[in-house]
Amino acid sequence: MAKETRIVCTNVFKCGNEKAFREEFTKKWIELINQIEKNKKATIKAR
Repeated sequence: MAKETRIVCTNVFKCGNEKAFREEFTKKWIELINQIEKNKKATIKAR
């Protein structure tokens, strides 16, 4: 019986281009910050 592997974490910085790397890194930080802020708002409303 073969096990199915589910990839949870992926590398989005594979290009090797430093400028593109910085741009993608910044985008991912912005996404993370927005997600944290969104979760904070949801937690505050739930109280």
